[in-house]
Amino acid sequence: MYKYKSCAKLNSYLNITGRLKNGYHELNTHFQLIDLFDEIEFRENETFLLDSNIKLSQQNNSIQDAINWFNNKFNFSQNFRVSLRKNIPIGGGLGGGSSNCATTLKFLCNYHSIKPSLLDYEEICFDLGADVPVFLYGKSTFAQGCGQIFTEDYSNDSKYLLVTPKISISTKQLFESRNLKISSEVDTSLNSFFDVITKENNQFNEFINILCKKLSINTQKKLKLSGTGSTLFIENPNDDEIQLIMGKIENNFRVFQVKGLEYYH
Repeated sequence: MYKYKSCAKLNSYLNITGRLKNGYHELNTHFQLIDLFDEIEFRENETFLLDSNIKLSQQNNSIQDAINWFNNKFNFSQNFRVSLRKNIPIGGGLGGGSSNCATTLKFLCNYHSIKPSLLDYEEICFDLGADVPVFLYGKSTFAQGCGQIFTEDYSNDSKYLLVTPKISISTKQLFESRNLKISSEVDTSLNSFFDVITKENNQFNEFINILCKKLSINTQKKLKLSGTGSTLFIENPNDDEIQLIMGKIENNFRVFQVKGLEYYH
């Protein structure tokens, strides 16, 4: 049995700066790794089996995608029984599925004594997902391209308060939205998808209204959207903000207190 931890990320900012001929979007962002982890165990097995603490598809999941991709890439025929403990919310913009995918690739490289440097970030970006390369890279960093070009390593020495509602956002629908604005100008205070979600997702709007009713104007201004999901976060919250939001925990959202990670391997 082989045990791994799979970390989450948030996007300090996320700007959509262009669109490629193949339909993919170019972006400018900062990936901040955080100390929120899924736990994965791998065992050799004749067929692929996935055991999880939440219901996931046996045929359509990022771990099996990674195994199939690796088998095809390096001419292997192998399967594993995988035990997955999901702590990172699904659809929250925290990269849990992409992190699980990258962690599986790291495991397979270690298992077969293959150097991870042989994995091509651009190929993986388009085959397995735009957030997968940063988890393979394993460092908090600024990124461009479709998320696979890392321009400068940087980690915010910060604590974060994450607020994740039980609202799963479709990344595909966000990128296809007519409300998505594309601009070559970089604004590090902006997530390009915030306006899209607030215009198109009534459930998310209701959640924000409920959350903000008892928050001060200054605290409301500190709320940012992570990635292409529903998670909101406050960087370096003060004690009053922590107590107020933690005290509002209900069945429709989860709250996490996390720290930024400079790197995670």
